[in-house]
Amino acid sequence: MIIDCAVYRDGARLTTVPKDASSADLSRTVAALTDKEFIWIGISDPNPPELETIGAALRLHPLAVEDMLEPHQRPKVERYRDYVLVSLRAVHYADDDVTTSEVNVCLGARFVVTVRRGEGSIAHARAQLEADPERLAHGPIAALHAVLDLLVDGYDQVAAELENDVVEVEESVFSEARTKDSPRIYRLKRETLEFRRAVAPLKDPITRLSEAVLPEPARPYIRDVADHLSRAMETIETIDSLLDNALAAHLAQLSVRQNEDMRKLTAGATIFAVPTAIAGIYGMNFRYMPELDWHFGYPLVLAVMGGLCAYIYYRFKRSGWL
Repeated sequence: MIIDCAVYRDGARLTTVPKDASSADLSRTVAALTDKEFIWIGISDPNPPELETIGAALRLHPLAVEDMLEPHQRPKVERYRDYVLVSLRAVHYADDDVTTSEVNVCLGARFVVTVRRGEGSIAHARAQLEADPERLAHGPIAALHAVLDLLVDGYDQVAAELENDVVEVEESVFSEARTKDSPRIYRLKRETLEFRRAVAPLKDPITRLSEAVLPEPARPYIRDVADHLSRAMETIETIDSLLDNALAAHLAQLSVRQNEDMRKLTAGATIFAVPTAIAGIYGMNFRYMPELDWHFGYPLVLAVMGGLCAYIYYRFKRSGWL
């Protein structure tokens, strides 16, 4: 459905177009625009008739309309004859779970169409621009920059939250407690991969957009977005590397703890092997055995067993096996 549709001139909102405007009404509105005016159409989860109506009014290529209709588009920048289509993803993060929603921005000389699918909202970008007439006076380019800047700033926030969770994992891995960190590490790696899929494909297209596609006055704004995008990519690479190191450290600690457990089991078995051997010998029921008729024979054997066990325990403790 159409969320908001308005005409702007010189950084001010002139008229609001009805949300149920027909293709003919939109066509007349677009045809009446002057060089200093542009129309901004905001759509959320559109159905084909709605988007086809807008496409017909703005004379968009059928492939552009199809890209905005089809969900799960790969982030990209598609250049047509007199407009540009930017497909990207908004990223959200909560409870070790990265979710994405698709945003398309179609930019022409006198129009901008923003199409959002899924969770989240880009209405804040419009509100910010309307509160800053000087920026809004730059026209559709300002709308494109506002949306890109809002979404890429969201990348920075998600990256910061992921970094905090990685720090928690590292502290847990290197703590004295026996923790099960492997499932969370794998989950964070999977979510980092999802994050990378949303950000990485957009880096080169946005760079090209800032260098050649857009007019020269608009390029510094898009270069700023490209810089933020590069920073987000660097953070993703760092997070992925830290998770690899945390997983390797966790597996190494598991191996060390298993070795320690095996040493303790071996030491315990060795300690109990001595009294077991002595008891086994005295349990053979031979007729003639030392000390069978001696009154202190039984306590002496017990004392020998205890002494040997204590000595073996002392030696293992001193060597670090216990």
